[in-house]
Amino acid sequence: MKWILSLLSFFLLGQNQAQKRFSEGSILYTVSISDNGIKSVGETTLLQKVKGGHYKSELTNEIGKTITIYDLREGTGAILKEFGNQKIMIPLNKVQWNERIQKKDSLIFKVTDSTKEILGYTCIRAESKGADGNAIAVYFTQQLIPENWDMEIQFSVLGGIVLEYESTIGQNKVNYTAINLNFDPVPIQKFDVPQSGYRISTYGKK
Repeated sequence: MKWILSLLSFFLLGQNQAQKRFSEGSILYTVSISDNGIKSVGETTLLQKVKGGHYKSELTNEIGKTITIYDLREGTGAILKEFGNQKIMIPLNKVQWNERIQKKDSLIFKVTDSTKEILGYTCIRAESKGADGNAIAVYFTQQLIPENWDMEIQFSVLGGIVLEYESTIGQNKVNYTAINLNFDPVPIQKFDVPQSGYRISTYGKK
């Protein structure tokens, strides 16, 4: 009950702050991955783009790239995997997309008193622990409100945009930290799903 009251108090605090709606633009995160305390070598980034109900993310490292595209209005999208000469497309429908989002939004967060500034925004720390032992900690700001909650590391229950996200399972840890956020217009063509050049696979297929 205490964490619920804390969450409500932060919601009220957020309402008293100047809020800006993030309806178009991009957020770039650096991604740090460690396995048994040993950090992976090479740069990994996550770039998220939004334009109203259109969403696109690009997770890039030295091995390749995974792109997720989704249109909330049409209820269609795809996951594109590009590794060397191998290019795979996994179509997404509304049911499959909602499954991804529901798993994320089923988490229960405890909002803490800890805050820090990221990219000039005051961010509040919130923590969650799943039944699988996955511990999640995020720093989110209520100074920005997404137009589209269905972004990969956003949680609607928090009422703001996540600028740092960390997931820990045992000795394995993944951290996303925002290093750039802008409101520049994104051409609508950036959200087009390719019509050729990819081998089609099935969602959920191993």
